[in-house]
Amino acid sequence: MNTQATQTLDPSNVALRLGMCAAALAGAAGTVTDAQATVVTFTTPIPVPNTFSGVYINLLTGANAISPAAVSGWDFGPWGSSSTLTFFFSGTPAASNGAVAATTTGPYLDLPLGSVISAASTFSASASNLQTGAFQSTGTHTMGFRFFNESTAAINYGYLTMQSTGPLGFPATVTGWSFENSGAAITVVPEPSTGLMLSVGALALGALNLRKIRRQRRQAAH
Repeated sequence: MNTQATQTLDPSNVALRLGMCAAALAGAAGTVTDAQATVVTFTTPIPVPNTFSGVYINLLTGANAISPAAVSGWDFGPWGSSSTLTFFFSGTPAASNGAVAATTTGPYLDLPLGSVISAASTFSASASNLQTGAFQSTGTHTMGFRFFNESTAAINYGYLTMQSTGPLGFPATVTGWSFENSGAAITVVPEPSTGLMLSVGALALGALNLRKIRRQRRQAAH
């Protein structure tokens, strides 16, 4: 007859291991960049004018202006249609630009962390403000996108964060974006500052546990 051995976990050992893991996590946060060398990130905020022109953005270079003529190779142009936040994408080359959506005609999706953007995603290039409803409410939203990389002549995939204000989306600001410049898929992850805060928080919790364990052991020794 087989018997299954059981083991009671020592809470102090669990807390100690959590503290060690937290320290390792904080140390690993500084090495992510090297492992993600093909991910390009822009973090300079770009206000979106509530106008018919809006702003035109080259996702490869970060160049932006309120006139398409001033931004060579522009890819994405958020603008105001009837004072409502709306998206516009370059049509050159055809079927190479757009944002992740429920269908090829919309609506655009506000993506959660962990979402993967790739050639398998569904993209739309609709210029109707009826399709941007998920981005018109107050908060920070994430838009998955594809665009034509004029330097490599390949379609790249990425995601963009935007702060908007309800009920129609304005004032709105593009707060940054990241893309994988080899044409591979990319996964939505926390912004660098958010990831660092999580690591620091975990490290602080681990340090508190370590101090508590040491204090308990000193008291038990007396």
